[in-house]
Amino acid sequence: MRRRTVVLAALAAGALVLLAAGQTWVVASGLTGGLSEEATTSGGAAAPGATAMALVVLAGAIALTTARRVGVVVVGALLVLAGIMIVTGAAGAALDPAGTAASAVAEATGTTADARSYAVTAWPWVAAAGGVLAALCGAVAALAGRGWVSVRRYEKAEAADAAEPAAPGRAAAPERTEAERRRTEQMDAWDELSRGNDPT
Repeated sequence: MRRRTVVLAALAAGALVLLAAGQTWVVASGLTGGLSEEATTSGGAAAPGATAMALVVLAGAIALTTARRVGVVVVGALLVLAGIMIVTGAAGAALDPAGTAASAVAEATGTTADARSYAVTAWPWVAAAGGVLAALCGAVAALAGRGWVSVRRYEKAEAADAAEPAAPGRAAAPERTEAERRRTEQMDAWDELSRGNDPT
């Protein structure tokens, strides 16, 4: 897989997680003792670590554009780690809605009582998908980093080869010089004939 493809995929993964983090993940309903019967929890509150790791993914994607050899492997490993942490945080929030919404419920009711029901939206799973994509990008970068370096060297070699054809121009110079010399000799011969002398 090409470097550009991995970079774009990593950028998309980070952006996807940030988008999901700004949405509602859990809705707690049936609250008692509060002014509202519902309390919502966003992704940023449910999994703050996922938001931070999304920024790491974006930074890693940018770093991949210039990283070489060891740098690519290191950045790839960071992307894998960030992706795993995103998946863990998002999945944990989705699988434990009561714990995820506990803070919002307590703030809305002023008590520690649980809500009657909890609804999990699709957004935590969207964030988890972004984490999986980020981890895959990191794995590909770590494994294909040497190939990217080889491609760059090959392109440099091609550029050097493309500059070589200029050499024949220099080789043709003696031929042009020889032709000019013959032309000059012919002109000298005509001059001699015009003066009545035998050029031979």
